[in-house]
Amino acid sequence: MSGIQLSGTGTHGSIPAAWVEGAARLLEHEGGTPPASVALLVPPDPQGIAFLLGAARVARRISPLHPGWALEEVGRALALLEPDVVVAGDSEALPELPGSVRVIRTGELIRGGSGSGGSPETFPPSEVQWVLWTSGSTGNPRGVVLTGESFVVSARSSALRLGLGSEDRWLASLSPAHVGGLALILRAHILKTSLSAVGPFDPERFSRAVDELGITHASLVPVQLRQVMEVRRGKRFPHGFRSLLLGGDAAPKGLLAEARDQGIPLALTWGMTEAASQVATAPPPLVREKPGTVGPPLNGVEVKVDETSGELFVRAPTLAAGLFRGPDSGLSPLPTSEDGWYPTGDVGRIDGEGHIWVTGRASSRIVTGGVTVDAGEVEAALSLDPRIREAVVVGWPDPRWGERVVAWVVPEEGESVPSLEDLQERLRTRLSAAKLPRELVTLRSFPRTATGKADRSRLGPLDPETRSGLRGHLP
Repeated sequence: MSGIQLSGTGTHGSIPAAWVEGAARLLEHEGGTPPASVALLVPPDPQGIAFLLGAARVARRISPLHPGWALEEVGRALALLEPDVVVAGDSEALPELPGSVRVIRTGELIRGGSGSGGSPETFPPSEVQWVLWTSGSTGNPRGVVLTGESFVVSARSSALRLGLGSEDRWLASLSPAHVGGLALILRAHILKTSLSAVGPFDPERFSRAVDELGITHASLVPVQLRQVMEVRRGKRFPHGFRSLLLGGDAAPKGLLAEARDQGIPLALTWGMTEAASQVATAPPPLVREKPGTVGPPLNGVEVKVDETSGELFVRAPTLAAGLFRGPDSGLSPLPTSEDGWYPTGDVGRIDGEGHIWVTGRASSRIVTGGVTVDAGEVEAALSLDPRIREAVVVGWPDPRWGERVVAWVVPEEGESVPSLEDLQERLRTRLSAAKLPRELVTLRSFPRTATGKADRSRLGPLDPETRSGLRGHLP
């Protein structure tokens, strides 16, 4: 079993066997009866990870929930899951639960619940179901059911692509409710690499961990990478740091260029909850050679492009078992074709070397005056403007054109807000007239989903309700 680095110890000692065993015992009912279903509302800290791995030893169904969710969102997920046990941080608020549901606070592991320290068993990969919730960037999240076997196959394929070995040490930098965060934890367990856990993501805490804990690999989404770069102010990562896996959302070209200039060894990845995280990954040498590509598919994974729509389809042994309908209702099947191809909702292309380029979301296509506009293409052009930190492009209803192209932008700190006319003039050399933004909205920051993506569902026309929902983001 790999080691879990304790925050603040200043050493590389680990005590995972005792904690995982102790968590498993706490989760069991009196008499050692295992729970059928466990929900976890925990951060990526040592106790939270110990309970997650302990649950994998004794429970049949496990669902990590996003700590950033509102209480009502947590309540809806728990009502659908009907768990036997809910594990939460000591200060985490919970909705009212039925009396039959046991609540365990993670602090109980410290207050006498640890085990004897024996070597924990490997959880049976085919017997554990993981219920994860999609990000809901364009609507309500849905429960996706993945088997332990999906994560085993994914871990081994990822190890081949990134050259992972037992000497590596990952930093648990994403919430276990994010498929990338859960895959990271299970990958370390499956491959028996080391894992450091220092709590929820904070750019300063992340930066210190990278410098002090011998970290070789970590995973971030683009907004987190920018925060880390701002904290480090150009300071180089340690020589032993081998790759930073960047995924979860499209990375602006300007951010990739800044990271390259700072010598950050980025590995760009494209994946999704429905495929147990990674589908394709470009290791750092390929990212330096071809910035923007997410590389070829992982071993055993197939990807194709629909010639008409440009949508990317995936066929893989890591695909989800189905969609969660309830504990006694069975699963809804994934919307795959008869021969197993899953429509990802992403659009892109595959170049002559078999490398994948993801250019946007099929659902973010805008039809204006009969012309189809790819929002991702407009966002990429906007990101080249040095005054713009982030951009999101959406379509708003228009009585004349059907939809009009609207750009939401966050300016770089200290930069003046560009005017719509100036922005259009700069974009004319890259975009046709139909693709130019017809309206410009400036924000201090984007509202985000629990996984860090810009929440497009909240970037609608600025009626009073929308404006109220964006309070704190508007200048």
